[in-house]
Amino acid sequence: MKFFLSQNKLHRLCFLCLLCSTVLVGCSQSPSDDKQRSGVTISISFAGEPVTTGSVNLENSETGESGGGELNADGSVTISNIVLGNYTVTILPPDPDPVPPEPGQPAKKMEVYKNIPEKFRNRKTSPLKVEVKDGENEFQFDLKTAG
Repeated sequence: MKFFLSQNKLHRLCFLCLLCSTVLVGCSQSPSDDKQRSGVTISISFAGEPVTTGSVNLENSETGESGGGELNADGSVTISNIVLGNYTVTILPPDPDPVPPEPGQPAKKMEVYKNIPEKFRNRKTSPLKVEVKDGENEFQFDLKTAG
């Protein structure tokens, strides 16, 4: 059995393929690809002592842009490729150990992170704000005295 396409159907098929490929190419970039970006360094301390465990998150509630990273041994985090704008900063303690105790062993005691007060853990209650601008962006927060 032979399969033939009329010239009209062939033109339609070519047009459809061209249209699909144009749409796919147009959708390959995310909406924020053309936005200006910069790096951010944030230092977190509590009563002058570095907070060395946990994560720092930035969220722009107007645009939905966000970024974050883990605190290092000196209580700081560097986050690259943040879209310029205003952000709320939250600090989260480390996730609890996901490994359950061995049978017959007591459960691990949940660690309390008093150096990360509750209000800094939620974007709705965190008073920490930063404006990311073109160029160098360095911020320091002491959670004992901030907000």
